[in-house]
Amino acid sequence: MKLITVSISHDKAPLFVREQVSFTKRRQAEILKYIKQHIGAEAVILSTCNRCEFYLAGGNIKERFMEYLVSLIGKETISYARIYEDNDCCTHLMYTASGLNSMILGEDQILGQVKDAHEFSMVNSACGKYLNTMFRLAVTGAKQVKTNTLLSKTPVSAATISIKFCQRILGTLNGKNILIIGATGKTGSAVLKNLVSLNNVSVFATSRSHKGTVNQIDGAVTIDYNDRYKVLDEMDAVISATQSPHLVLEKEKVFDSIKTVKTRAFIDLAVPRDIDIAEDENTTYRNIDDLREIAEENNKIKILESEKAKNILQKYIDEFQIWHLFTDNTVILNKFSDNEHSLWQTVYNLKAENNYRKFYNFIKSLKERNYEN
Repeated sequence: MKLITVSISHDKAPLFVREQVSFTKRRQAEILKYIKQHIGAEAVILSTCNRCEFYLAGGNIKERFMEYLVSLIGKETISYARIYEDNDCCTHLMYTASGLNSMILGEDQILGQVKDAHEFSMVNSACGKYLNTMFRLAVTGAKQVKTNTLLSKTPVSAATISIKFCQRILGTLNGKNILIIGATGKTGSAVLKNLVSLNNVSVFATSRSHKGTVNQIDGAVTIDYNDRYKVLDEMDAVISATQSPHLVLEKEKVFDSIKTVKTRAFIDLAVPRDIDIAEDENTTYRNIDDLREIAEENNKIKILESEKAKNILQKYIDEFQIWHLFTDNTVILNKFSDNEHSLWQTVYNLKAENNYRKFYNFIKSLKERNYEN
């Protein structure tokens, strides 16, 4: 079974490119359905603020999928993609799930996003035994990394770094008013959790009303989403992390809303971007790609731990590659097992040893014997 991964990620694609592949769940379901019907046997789409990745399993899938992807997002966007095939797909997924491919090394949201992507594919009947096995082992390996390395002992995410950015811009968060737009989402709720743990910070959060009643958000002063412009003048910082395809703060309305002159920070964690404002000597805007400055400082501390993480993941990478090789070669194994009763014992011993190279050489030798016969 052929495996491919097509990745459009922060390491190569700038924000304006990633915005073009930020698909809604409804659109993802449509893409999965099309892939199943016309291209491959299995598919998973991993879509986050920093990446959109397509994992496929099937027959002759690479050429057909790339043609479809060009029709979907255009040749220019495709030029930012990285393509991984077969064993490299597994290694890439393992590293991604563990936060080793993240802009913020070791960030702790990606594992949940990988699990969600896998579950979404299963709900949409787009996942089978190959991707199920690969994603299951990736999640297991990532959990081991978080348990057994310092990458998990100092958890860092876009949420925590956005708060550090606010602190840098404002000088201090003591006595400040901070508004979160999108506080009920995964990133927004992480921002909320971190902010409410701080002393002497007033946290506000927008919430949509239901039949005239605003849904309250624990830990924050809840503001009706429709009243967000009314409270901007009181705010020292705004952190937005919605999944809206439209702007939540528009330049002219922000300008009309703000009367008091003071230092303000606007942090935009959304893809596509949420906020459109005019920067000046008192107003600073930062988006998800601007977090690199603090992320790179953090990464220097964690770089040694990443080598430990890779060593842990190698066990799970080998396990999947052996399983993949075994599954794809059951016909030849069954052929020789009719005459050699010890063959299956050898297979089981090699699988238990979990050494991909030795298992690969064993299968290769069987194929050569088959050819000679």
